[in-house]
Amino acid sequence: MKGSTHKRCGCRDENGRQYGARCPKLGRKGHGAWWGRYDAPRAVDGRRRQEKLGPFATRAEAETALADAVQSVSRGTYLRPERDLTVGRYLDEWLEGKTRLKASTRHGYDQHIRLYLRPALGHLRLSDLRDVDLDALYAAMRHIGRHVDARPSPLLRRLLEVRTDTAAARRPLSDATIRRVHATVMSALSAAVKRRKIAVNPGEHVELPAGRADRPLVWTDHRIESWRRTGKRPATSMVWTPEQAGAFLDYAAADELAPMWHLIAFRGLRRSEAVGLPWSDVDLDRRTLTVRETLVQVGRDVVGGDTKTEASARTVSLDAGTLEVLRAHRRRQTELRLLLGKAWTDTGLVFTKADGTALLPNSVSQRFDRLVVRSGLPPVRLHDLRHLAASLTYRATRDIKLTSKLLGHASTAITEQVYLSVFEDVERDAAESAAALVPRAPRRSAGDSVPTMCPPASPTMGQVSSLPGEPAGEEEWGGWGSNPRPRDYESRALTG
Repeated sequence: MKGSTHKRCGCRDENGRQYGARCPKLGRKGHGAWWGRYDAPRAVDGRRRQEKLGPFATRAEAETALADAVQSVSRGTYLRPERDLTVGRYLDEWLEGKTRLKASTRHGYDQHIRLYLRPALGHLRLSDLRDVDLDALYAAMRHIGRHVDARPSPLLRRLLEVRTDTAAARRPLSDATIRRVHATVMSALSAAVKRRKIAVNPGEHVELPAGRADRPLVWTDHRIESWRRTGKRPATSMVWTPEQAGAFLDYAAADELAPMWHLIAFRGLRRSEAVGLPWSDVDLDRRTLTVRETLVQVGRDVVGGDTKTEASARTVSLDAGTLEVLRAHRRRQTELRLLLGKAWTDTGLVFTKADGTALLPNSVSQRFDRLVVRSGLPPVRLHDLRHLAASLTYRATRDIKLTSKLLGHASTAITEQVYLSVFEDVERDAAESAAALVPRAPRRSAGDSVPTMCPPASPTMGQVSSLPGEPAGEEEWGGWGSNPRPRDYESRALTG
């Protein structure tokens, strides 16, 4: 298998033709670039085919790439590069071919491609994409929304050009956002490897900051005091105590969506599950509801779909209080439907707007946020009511499996990992109960003196004896608290 390297540049002569490898300046350092050429597998008709590699800054880089190409031809793993296939075009084709994606997942992929991947990498050939290109992209993403003294790099300028001039777009990107973009990259490039468009996935060895799940914390008095003093929340996800939850439900009892707040707080439904819940899946006589479908917001549109996972499709039992809340809500909704007549839109949903149309999920969260601020309670998100339901259920049952089933988790490991901090008071009570099982003598009071004298000698101590009242450590050899006699451990050879 043949291959060679050569150096050439883009200089032109007086007639406008390129010098190529004949340029007189090629001997100068830094002028021109190195290229490789090798024999690819022959075509179907047996004709010879040659492919080229480059450009490279040094001859060593060109020879290394050439050796890899020649070796892949010899091993039969050679992939002919598609010279006109750019990263941008491939990403469009890849996303178009993902026919089984949920609407929300497709929307997320599209945002990653439109805001980051196409502006930064779309012009590169897919076969030329390297891990250093991805490193440069993520480094530029970390500068978005942050003051930089130096002039922005061309890559960063391309990212900023496609962003809207809004407060949300000007915020710095979190490490979690960069990890999600990288997950999209990995999915797309892994598919490219399977389709034999590239030999290896260049994103496999890109290193990103390790992410830790944000575990919810309970609003204790100490944390509330710190929040009121500094204005900072201890964690993104915070959970009310039962007393705080009761205070909010009492405050919001007159709100039109009070039954939704109650249902999520006690039965742990996700926002999409509550907004998309139809009356046909609520059996008030059997005191159950079935979670089978959801409504999610994709941009400005509301899209229906299946549950988040297979485990999320579940039947939830209703307590007597929640049952009464739903019955009263259904009576009010029926009265409103009769009052509006033809103006009522019959969607069949449990929670709707005043005219019967479906709620906007984002508007539901905003409404909840406003109520929390007005109540004067420490802030929580709507999703944190789901954490509250987990906390209440585990406190009452001490059953992690039952709690996991209520939330629709695929395994109890997820429940334990996410909600361990919420259960800390329950675990503390368990620790106290376990310690109480061991009987102990009454502890000495602070005024009791600590004995400093040796106890009386015991007959079981053989020849060793000590006098009562003798200070500790000063009795004769072999006594309580002293070292043994030399003869007890020295050999006959040493003692004679």
